[in-house]
Amino acid sequence: MEKLKKVGLMILSCVLCSIAVNWVALPNGFPVTGIAGISMVLENWTGINYAIIYYGITLLILAATFFVLGIAEVRSILFLSVLYPAVLWILNHMTISVVLEERLIAVALFGVLYGGGAGIVLRIGYSYGGMDTLSKILKKLFFKSGEIRYIMLGADSCIMFFMLTVFSLDKLAYAFVGQLITVNVMNYIIFNGPSLYDVQIIGEETSEIRRFMIEILHKSMTSHEVVGAYTDKTRIQMDCVCTSVEYVKLKEFIFEQKIECFIKVTPLISVFGANKDFRRLKDEIL
Repeated sequence: MEKLKKVGLMILSCVLCSIAVNWVALPNGFPVTGIAGISMVLENWTGINYAIIYYGITLLILAATFFVLGIAEVRSILFLSVLYPAVLWILNHMTISVVLEERLIAVALFGVLYGGGAGIVLRIGYSYGGMDTLSKILKKLFFKSGEIRYIMLGADSCIMFFMLTVFSLDKLAYAFVGQLITVNVMNYIIFNGPSLYDVQIIGEETSEIRRFMIEILHKSMTSHEVVGAYTDKTRIQMDCVCTSVEYVKLKEFIFEQKIECFIKVTPLISVFGANKDFRRLKDEIL
């Protein structure tokens, strides 16, 4: 049942993003940034439908992901890498247009639809295999010490300059505004929910995680030894309370550093303590 729910959410996400591009952005005369933006430029150069070009670029990214990042990363993007371009192509051939008199309202509608669709899949741990995956590949190959968000920002900027070869500056400005709205809506979908999480991490080598939490995120942790009942081996267990943003950063760090560990994450209703993220018991009405 849980797998069917995830598949349903991914299909819904693909439909929302495809509607945003095909039925809102294009009919109202502004392009889309990212991989779709590259595809739209190449469509103007070649005459090939942008959705087909998008499919080709996505498959190239999928192949590069396998060789550079490994099979584990491929699993998180494989389904959507195949499904989304197909849905994008199908909806592109439907003669439905949502044309609004005010283009800024159309841009806002695009941002809500696309950001909502993208946020759904990111919240359940999957990805379209677009700019985020491309940025991970660039980091692995060329910018090993760079942060993903800055690499993605640089890549997006290069794509927008590339799009100037076909689209006017004012159309690109609308695309940029749409991207800003998309990111904000996407972040709301991802982080709207429990604000605090209890994170338990068990592993043999946890010193790098401890350093990241204390020195980078400035979070305190509790550390103690535990014994596995099945292996009878001693491991280190670390417990901490994170905000949703901190948890995402921690998860990305563990993935990027390829640290083998067991992680259990539990949403919390409330936490009391002296930390700025916690509530004060004396302030509560009991």
